[in-house]
Amino acid sequence: MKALRYLGSRKLEVQELPVPEPAKGEVLIKVMACGICGSDVHGYLGLTGRRIQPMTMGHEFCGEVAKLGTSTNKFKVGDKVIVQPIHFCGECVNCKRGLTMLCLNKRFFGVLTVDGAMAEYVSVPEKLLYRLPENTAPYIGALVEPYAVAYGSVLKAGGIEGKTILIIGAGTIGACVLQLIKLRKPGKLIVSDLSDSKLNTALELGADAVINPAKQNFLETISNLTDGAMIDTSIECVGVQASANQSIQCLKVGGTSVWVGMSQKEMTINMQDIVCSARRVLGSFNYTHKEFGQVAEIVTSGKLATDKLISKIVSLEEAVNIFPEIHEHPDDYLKVIIDPQL
Repeated sequence: MKALRYLGSRKLEVQELPVPEPAKGEVLIKVMACGICGSDVHGYLGLTGRRIQPMTMGHEFCGEVAKLGTSTNKFKVGDKVIVQPIHFCGECVNCKRGLTMLCLNKRFFGVLTVDGAMAEYVSVPEKLLYRLPENTAPYIGALVEPYAVAYGSVLKAGGIEGKTILIIGAGTIGACVLQLIKLRKPGKLIVSDLSDSKLNTALELGADAVINPAKQNFLETISNLTDGAMIDTSIECVGVQASANQSIQCLKVGGTSVWVGMSQKEMTINMQDIVCSARRVLGSFNYTHKEFGQVAEIVTSGKLATDKLISKIVSLEEAVNIFPEIHEHPDDYLKVIIDPQL
C-alpha cells in the first residue's frame, strides 16, 4: 500500500508499505478521507516533538471496513465508519472517570510513533469505530474529529443560550466552535482573528460581529459591541500569549474563558485579571469517546455547514507539496482532506 511517511523536519515521502494485518479486536480500514490537522503541519515542521520519524501521520479519518480481525462482531466488510483516534485502555483511573482522552495508557493514531491514516489502509480497534450514515460523504466523516475537539470546549463553556460569546481564532477549530455554539442560540456571537479572510468566513457561518485586533482596539471594540457589558464566555482557539490575555481581559466579572489552543508552551498572564474579577480559566483537551459519538451524530445530521470547512481535496502524492503550502499560506486554507484512493 501507499503511505505518506514523515521522515524528519520538512521531509515527507510517499512510500510502499505492507498492508497491516488486523490483530485480535481490530479491523482493517480502507482509508477514504483523512484531514490534515494544524498539529500535523507543526509536526511536519519539526516544531513539537509529537511526530517521531519515521511514521505516518493522520488522525482525522474515516473509511471502509476491509477486513475483520478475530473477536470482532459489530461491523462487517464494506461498512463505512468514522474512527475515534484515541485508543484508550478502559481500565485506568482516568478511563473509569470517563476521561478516555486522558487515558494513562493511550495510543493516539498519527501521533508520536503510532502510524495513522495518511495511507491507503490502517488497522484500528473495533471499539473506536462509529458508523458513517448512508449518503454521507467520507470527506464529511473526516471532519468529525476537529468538530469533536471544538465540542469538548463548548460543553465546558456551560450555559450559552442568550449569553454573549467570544471566539478567539477563526481557523478550523474556531470555525467548528462557532457552528456548534450557534446551535445553542447565544445572545451575541463575536469572533476575533488576525485574518480578514477567515473573519469573512466566520460572518458567513453566522457570527454577529468580528474583530481584527491588528486593525482595531480589541477591548474598546468589545465594549462597544456589548454596550459596556463585556463577554460572558470566551473560547480561546489560538494558544499564544497575546490572545490568551485577551480571552481573560474581555470577560465581565465572574466570566469564564475556555482554552483550546496550544501553540505557545509558556506565557505570561496577569493573575490580577483573573483573581481580582473572580474569573475562571478552563483547559479543554480533545474529547471523550462518548462525546466523539455525539459529535458524529451532529456532523452527519446536516445541521452544520461542513462544506465551508473543506478548502481542498488532494491525493497522497499531492499532499507532499500541500504541507509547505498550508504553512506558507495559512489564510488560504481551513481544512485540506487527503483521499488516499485518488
